[in-house]
Amino acid sequence: MHGGSSRRKLNMHSALRRQVLRNMTTDLIKHGRLETTVPRAKELRRLVDKMITLGKRGTEHARHQIEAYLYQPKTVVPLLMNTYAKRFATRSGGFTRVLPIGNRKGDYAPMAMIEILNPDQPEAEVSFNYLVRSLASMQLNEEMKIVDSALKPTLDSNAVYADKRMFKRALQEHQSKERFALKVRKALKNTNMSTEELQNIVDAETNHVKELREMESKAPLQRFVKETWPENTPSLN
Repeated sequence: MHGGSSRRKLNMHSALRRQVLRNMTTDLIKHGRLETTVPRAKELRRLVDKMITLGKRGTEHARHQIEAYLYQPKTVVPLLMNTYAKRFATRSGGFTRVLPIGNRKGDYAPMAMIEILNPDQPEAEVSFNYLVRSLASMQLNEEMKIVDSALKPTLDSNAVYADKRMFKRALQEHQSKERFALKVRKALKNTNMSTEELQNIVDAETNHVKELREMESKAPLQRFVKETWPENTPSLN
């Protein structure tokens, strides 16, 4: 009897799925964090942990295994075998963190931020950074300043719903926004920060996320140009 598969299909055939995961694994190791859908982030976590484990071994065979899977080995291999190997010298696994950041505008797909851990970073700082990244993601989707509206969520009392299920969903979203507003108020209180200062930090994080997305959109084109004209590849950065 044929058993089930433990791997996520991600709505792709095997060759495309392997290529996408190789590309995302390379980008995550280079930049330290990545924004993607929750299923892709969970599948990516397994691959990144494996690459970091190979980097910790430090052998020539492990180097060949990394180079065979990842793109841009000249950039990625030193990171794995030097930077991350030293960072996780006393840690045997669990090198990444998946943080849910809400749903994507349009198809409402659940999104997450996956990042490589930094053991030297205090937990309070991690929580604050997670809050800032969540606000930055909301600001990108709403295309407006988000801190003031996040502190004061409102429910439209004049809205008309098609059925009880739609009303229940709207009520659950409002309750979720209220819980998030409590987290924002707590963070402002713990850091003795004004809403204007928090908004400036969120703006800087939003610009950083935009730069990451632009780099991701340029990467496939840059590889195509490099393969087509290897002797004279223009820089797209």
